[in-house]
Amino acid sequence: MEADKIFINGEIITADEQFHVYEALAVQEESILQTGTNDEVMKAAGADTEVVDLEGRTLMPGFIDAHAHLELYGTNILGVDCKQPRSIPEVLKALKERAVETPEGCWVRGWGYNQNELAEGRHLTRWDLDKVSTSHPVIVVRTCGHISCVNSKALEMAGIVASTPDPPGGAYHKINGQLSGLLFEAAHMTVFQHADYSEEDIMKGLALASQDFLSYGITSVHDAGGYGTKHIRYLQQAVQKGIVMQRVYALYGSLSDAPEMVHAGLESGISTGLGDDWFRIGPAKLFIDGSSSGPTCRTREPYDSSPEDRGILYLRQHQLDEPLLQAHEHGWQITAHAMGDEAVDMMLHTIERALDQKSAANSRHRIEHAGITPPDLVERMRQTGAVPVPNPAFLYEFGDGYETDYGGRVSHMFPLKSYSDHHIPYAVGSDSPITTPNPFYGLYAAVTRRSKSGRILGANQASSLEEVIRAYTWGGAYASHEEHRKGTLEPGKAADFIILDRSIMNCPVSELPGIQVETTILNGKTVYTLQKEDVY
Repeated sequence: MEADKIFINGEIITADEQFHVYEALAVQEESILQTGTNDEVMKAAGADTEVVDLEGRTLMPGFIDAHAHLELYGTNILGVDCKQPRSIPEVLKALKERAVETPEGCWVRGWGYNQNELAEGRHLTRWDLDKVSTSHPVIVVRTCGHISCVNSKALEMAGIVASTPDPPGGAYHKINGQLSGLLFEAAHMTVFQHADYSEEDIMKGLALASQDFLSYGITSVHDAGGYGTKHIRYLQQAVQKGIVMQRVYALYGSLSDAPEMVHAGLESGISTGLGDDWFRIGPAKLFIDGSSSGPTCRTREPYDSSPEDRGILYLRQHQLDEPLLQAHEHGWQITAHAMGDEAVDMMLHTIERALDQKSAANSRHRIEHAGITPPDLVERMRQTGAVPVPNPAFLYEFGDGYETDYGGRVSHMFPLKSYSDHHIPYAVGSDSPITTPNPFYGLYAAVTRRSKSGRILGANQASSLEEVIRAYTWGGAYASHEEHRKGTLEPGKAADFIILDRSIMNCPVSELPGIQVETTILNGKTVYTLQKEDVY
């Protein structure tokens, strides 16, 4: 068969089970035709075949980000970046500039602050944000996406007063009996719905997110949800219209009232797998606990940084079991956000009960994040066939705080080496916008276990580059039951691949974060090309 395009003189990483690396690759229409030596593959060349000389650069499968929030990433771009400022006055200055150009009564939205990196070493308060405006509602979401701060106007619009009871799984923080404006977990999720974006802005955000993800070589996304069923509808429409160009596997859950949404999905009669190669319904998803960096995740033992605190639970075991066992019974893949070891333990109990209730061959039930996973939980993952979806880039972004909060438990955080040693297939997610969607930071953190400051966290869990590349490609396809179609560069599979600016296997590990994607090819078509002005 004649190839449409042939790539020669490259480092062709197939990411197959043996991690074969070849010289050349041929593409015909939407599929991989052949891999092999230059001479072998050039036999498929015809008069009209385009031949590309890679000059030693890497060609590899497109990344599959197995846990990201496209809508939140995109709409954050429309908001105020509070991640870069290093003091509260700098944060307030950026917000004030936005307030000046925002109609009175409309929301001013910021994102990304981290109290641990601010000069004052503390959270924002409503009194801080009242300095931005008293006529605009203002919300600033912490980098973890689980905590926010709002001003007095926002509290007023949300109808929250000092006597308002805390929602299950959340808290309205108070100082001396007064609302501080700080919202934890479910309290944040509840108030954020008042600050939600319009459909028009969400579509703008999704377009921005898709383009950025293509520039990072991400050809498939497991979207981890937004707020309610409308998020699924917007996402599906965006894919159908070509606004989102990636293949999307949509986790069926909500950042607020997740059990209600799962029940709605059950009543609708749909289940995991509904859809096509471009948009497919994924697992039913719930929230069990909070964030690793807050810290608000639920741990078996108290935090090293706060001996009275073990984090927040959204659900008790029976509240977790009831909807997910029903979902399993009706053919759904099931999953939950489970960051702390107690939360991971709870999700494994649910999976074990589901399999006892109705054995399902190859169910591949998932655990999102599985942040703290000691050996006993790793063994139970192996026994149940559960698929963890860790976020190694968190080690880079938040690692210095992890050592303070969890002490020796960092040796069990995102334990990629343990997964490999126990032959547990895993996928990798960025959890963007919590961290950058740039996969090369995830690769770097997985291989080195280094934080931004250079601190090494749990060196015993460092992965090999080959293993984490395979997890970021084949692993993502496996986690969505699509490894027969994508995730590796084997004949007959989708021509979803990327070309890098160098050889990834031969560059120093320290250079991994600096690797750039020169070309992204999706379904055989070039959808992104690095421009000269994009080179930093």
